[in-house]
Amino acid sequence: MIRAAVLLTALALALPAHAHDLQYTVSSGQAVVVRLFYVDTTPFSFEAYEIYPEGEKLPVQVGRTDHLGRIAFLPDKAGRWRVKAISEDGHGLDFSLDTDAAATLASSDKPLYERYGRIVVGVALLLGLFGFLNLYVKRKRS
Repeated sequence: MIRAAVLLTALALALPAHAHDLQYTVSSGQAVVVRLFYVDTTPFSFEAYEIYPEGEKLPVQVGRTDHLGRIAFLPDKAGRWRVKAISEDGHGLDFSLDTDAAATLASSDKPLYERYGRIVVGVALLLGLFGFLNLYVKRKRS
């Protein structure tokens, strides 16, 4: 009876762990890639940028350029987009570009069986450990 209580307690403590499980999805489609660089071809690396759709006051994407000075975004509609990129020392650009078609995304989600498969393996390992300890304790007693 005590063993069952210990097992149930261990399983109950493991339940809140699913809230910390990091999930991911992989998507592909048409991306707009903007490369920013100085006149001497030095990349505009790790600098802040904002992207606005036409007529909007709030940006739909903010971030930093990558080490090659690139910005990548997936427009959700065709139209004019404003790109602002400004460094801490005041260099920067504010320009607009047009996309002729909305990006179409084909997504590939992580299957749920991968997540629950890990849980089943974890429970099986715990049960195996308890079974091994039970056999070990019984042999010691005899």
